Amino acid sequence: MSEQSKTVVRGVYDSPEEEYARTNGLTFIHDRILVARAHFENPGGYENRFYYLCFKDSGQPYIRKEIYTPGISAGSCMGGEFDKDLPMDFLVDCDLEKFSDEFPMHCYEQILQNSDLAEFIRKWNLRHGEGA
Repeated sequence: MSEQSKTVVRGVYDSPEEEYARTNGLTFIHDRILVARAHFENPGGYENRFYYLCFKDSGQPYIRKEIYTPGISAGSCMGGEFDKDLPMDFLVDCDLEKFSDEFPMHCYEQILQNSDLAEFIRKWNLRHGEGA
């Protein structure tokens, strides 16, 4: 396998990065997308959570949950990053309703109102869906 064929270009659909990858025969993988965020208050402080849709270099989608909490180190308050792989065909004929099933209920309204995510899913299905 040539070094060029191993090169992965990340960006968003319809971007100069996607065009560059296409023109040069490189693999294009979409950048991560912020899906939802949450803030929780508790007697010991607070916790912020960020949920992203991400893609491995192979194109496999996964969900990344990043948790930030106060303290000397993130580990002292259970902060960290957690990934959950999704099936390769998860986005085929996906809509925001189906997508929201993979997230906690407190993210539901944010997902349904996430226009960036809706546009990504629409474009993904144009490029990779069953009719593509």
